[in-house]
Amino acid sequence: MRHFLLEFITGGGLAGQALSESLIREGELMIRTLLNELIEAGFSDISLTRDKRFKLSDHTASQHIINESLEEKLHECINESDIAWLIAPETNDCLGKLAEVFITNGKVFIGSSPDAIRIAASKLQTSSLLQEAGVDVVETKNINDEPPASQTGWVIKPDDGVGGESCFFIKDKSRLIEIIADKKCNNFVVQPFINGRHLSMSLLVFDEKVQLLACNVLYVTIENEVVRLSTIGVNECLYLKKEMMVLALKIIAEIEGFSGYIGVDMIEANNKLFVLEINPRFTTTYVGLSESLGINMTKKILDTFLMGKLPEIDLAAAVPVRIKI
Repeated sequence: MRHFLLEFITGGGLAGQALSESLIREGELMIRTLLNELIEAGFSDISLTRDKRFKLSDHTASQHIINESLEEKLHECINESDIAWLIAPETNDCLGKLAEVFITNGKVFIGSSPDAIRIAASKLQTSSLLQEAGVDVVETKNINDEPPASQTGWVIKPDDGVGGESCFFIKDKSRLIEIIADKKCNNFVVQPFINGRHLSMSLLVFDEKVQLLACNVLYVTIENEVVRLSTIGVNECLYLKKEMMVLALKIIAEIEGFSGYIGVDMIEANNKLFVLEINPRFTTTYVGLSESLGINMTKKILDTFLMGKLPEIDLAAAVPVRIKI
């Protein structure tokens, strides 16, 4: 069985362009997790693309070095594989377009439909859709509209941003108005800052069914208006697993086409879970899942797609695992 892995940042998607150090670190963590767990599961016929700046030296996987253009090699790699795995950002429809390429050219694609990806990629669209369905969400508005009311400040971020890139906390209303006046922010959204606990849940979705994998704590820092994720506590809030499962079922029922690993970011406040955004892809939390659950999560996901059935995972046996970003 031939596996092809693409992690967009380290795999040549931005060959020749400047790269964010944080995205490089997170990309490396995720691709090495998938690669190591496939090898641990007994698979040896594995290929991946690599930006020439990040050639692997400690693995036997077949590496296709990308100097200038990923597109030239991508179709060939997908066509030659039996199983294709994709890690890519939603920004500028990158993930949606790549999903279309993988589905068109491959056999088994581990990922969601382009339609589901595009809904979740937009924080504005996701918030509106879930709110209409009665799900508690953090109010989200286009930066060009009247900002939501808030006594505690606001958060501005790209509508389709990932990894906390360009995410800012603005406490003063006059400062917010100043930023809104900047034409460079047209693709940004504004959310009220909520004093609460930053959380996420990790889901495995298949055939409109969902398995909760982890209940996580996100440790966020704010310095000079910049919001950053510093640490992830995988399965550090299992006391919320029932509430998170109820929320997961509502989300999956409302947005069709999710498949594979999905991450949902939330704020816990006033004994409620408010959805911040949905990540229709592998997230950095995935790096700690297998250790937390005591299983090979990559093998479980593969079996799900090959056998057409979700695994039964007992969160009662899970242990907390910390991931530093």
